[in-house]
Amino acid sequence: MNQVAEGQSGQLAFGKSTEEQAGCYVYCVVRTQGNVGLEVFGIQGEPLHTVARDGLSAVVHLCPPRPYQSDDADAVAARVMAHHQVVEAAWRQWGTVLPLRFNTIIKADGQHSARENLVMWLETGSDWLKAKLEQFDGKAEYGIQVLRDTEHLSHQVAQSSLVVKRLEEEIAGKPRGAAYMHRQKLEAMLRRGIETRVAEEYQACYAGISRWAEGIQVEKLKPSTGCLQMAVNLSCLVSAERYPGLAEELGRIGATEGFSIRLVGPMPPYSFC
Repeated sequence: MNQVAEGQSGQLAFGKSTEEQAGCYVYCVVRTQGNVGLEVFGIQGEPLHTVARDGLSAVVHLCPPRPYQSDDADAVAARVMAHHQVVEAAWRQWGTVLPLRFNTIIKADGQHSARENLVMWLETGSDWLKAKLEQFDGKAEYGIQVLRDTEHLSHQVAQSSLVVKRLEEEIAGKPRGAAYMHRQKLEAMLRRGIETRVAEEYQACYAGISRWAEGIQVEKLKPSTGCLQMAVNLSCLVSAERYPGLAEELGRIGATEGFSIRLVGPMPPYSFC
């Protein structure tokens, strides 16, 4: 769900002004009824509440009706981390959770309080919210990256191409100027060969991994670090029953010379909401 609101849990918190409680910062939605507490605190140590309707509850804290903003990168990172910690605590407590984006805030309007708007959102979106929670039952998200050793990859391409081998032999016998031009041609040919090989390997890895995922998102490839080039970057929704098959597939890929795997998870299904 792309947008949510803020809401209050009824009484104003002690020591807080009405303006400070004019919104509800929403972390996630779970299946429970009534006001249930969590053993963690929210962003900047805020106490957490649940706002319930029709068997659903939104985990929230009271806040001003504006997003959290800062020019301090460390402060922003701390708030984002606190958001994730609340979502993960709810995931551990209730087993299934629908995470919402950082800075999801429901506000009061001219007719309704933030809490009333949040309750209406739970009511109107009830069928969709319940369907998403059912989709996530027994599943977790895993971030999967397949990395290639660029030196090994270049060597593979060079060894498998007769044209590249012939150019390498020609360069050895050329004068400096001609050798430079041939070397430029060789490097361009190697780049094309590497791109073709990486595309082929991507398709093979994707096919093997997707067999075990109930949901899959293709993420942007990140820049190379050192001699490692990211060839595959996926977010996968995987059930407990299918995870052993996924782990075996990743083990097979990672055991291949020149390949390595980064696996993050299990975690709540952030990428599938």
